[in-house]
Amino acid sequence: MIEFIKNNKRDTLILFVHGFTGGKETWMNTQHGYFFDQLSQFPSIEENFDIATFEYFTKLSSLFVEFNSNIGRLKSLFTNIQTKSKKNISIEDISALLSTQIRFALAAYDNIIVVAHSMGGLVTKACILNDLRQGQPSKIKLFISLAVPHLGANLATYGKLLSNNKQINDLAPLSELCPTMNNEWVKYNLKPGIKYFYGMYDDIVTKESAIGTDNLPQDTIACNDDHLSISRPGGVSSIAITAIKQFLDNFLHQRELEAGLTPKRLVDPSQYRDETFVLKLMLADVHNAAVKHSKEHFLNAEYARKLFSSAADQERLRTIYDRIRTLYQNCYENFVSRGGDSTLLVNEVHQKIVLEDANYLKTAFPMLQGLHKMGMLHQIANDLQDDVWWSENQSIEALETLKVQLEKNW
Repeated sequence: MIEFIKNNKRDTLILFVHGFTGGKETWMNTQHGYFFDQLSQFPSIEENFDIATFEYFTKLSSLFVEFNSNIGRLKSLFTNIQTKSKKNISIEDISALLSTQIRFALAAYDNIIVVAHSMGGLVTKACILNDLRQGQPSKIKLFISLAVPHLGANLATYGKLLSNNKQINDLAPLSELCPTMNNEWVKYNLKPGIKYFYGMYDDIVTKESAIGTDNLPQDTIACNDDHLSISRPGGVSSIAITAIKQFLDNFLHQRELEAGLTPKRLVDPSQYRDETFVLKLMLADVHNAAVKHSKEHFLNAEYARKLFSSAADQERLRTIYDRIRTLYQNCYENFVSRGGDSTLLVNEVHQKIVLEDANYLKTAFPMLQGLHKMGMLHQIANDLQDDVWWSENQSIEALETLKVQLEKNW
């Protein structure tokens, strides 16, 4: 069922899933070699991913063949040794086999990226939905959909007239499978990213079917291919290889970001003691525990700022800073009007940021957590030009005096 092409004990696997009547030959270009071998020519892919194929039985059978098969099964009842009869099973059943393989044969992998062609994409989709129904995250983190008939394939309608093949029945536009899966698919937000590839000269799966329906923005890629050639790219400069290489590189970059954004603990309690944001907290007589937490938030925000260093990222971060400043200003105005404790003000702003993390402060950086955004508040406070204070005593002179006193004690 699983055939490894490269098995170097990486933590991420690229899994190729063929379609109806396909097999390993699905991925073979007679001039440029296998799809996966073309991808492996890039060092970033060779060094970071294992590669395998998922194989299952699929064959175009006629009524005559099926009749003979039934006769064969009848005869086998009267023999001592019965051989396993290979037959086309439904897409749901194939997806159950794929789920089992992922659970046991591929248990060592933290992440799986599926490249699926045609019906293989429906098998993959059903597999993902099975995980989501059970309330568990799928190991499949990225789904490359190559000419997958998300809305069914018109030719399957004619195929039903010639064969009682379960897979052809599932592929037909009027079958129950595709609409049922699509209706369920749009209900989930926490599903793998999906890239929709379609062939400009595909007479089997239309563009509308290949890009399907989704409740999230769809990333669609047009290829100068027909239904078969889209899974047999013509070299490393082809659209399919170029695009998938970029998506895999983006995946690696995302993992680096997530690793860099794992919560950091403050190792040295005296860290940041000379920073302006700490002095402002101390000047307002904020409790030591709140100061320590603020230092840790600041530490994590600094990591985030270094990771998102591009001009485009910095521009998007600026929007978050502005919104955090607005939340602070609203809380501060309430603080001044009612009087109160500076420690409570700090805690109130922190809580407001956490509450608004998924709404007002929602961003294009899903890995950016509430603790990073709380730290962004203190990054703002660390700038003397920015008006973020924790008491009505907002004198820079008082801040400098406190700094001198602390230096004498240290």
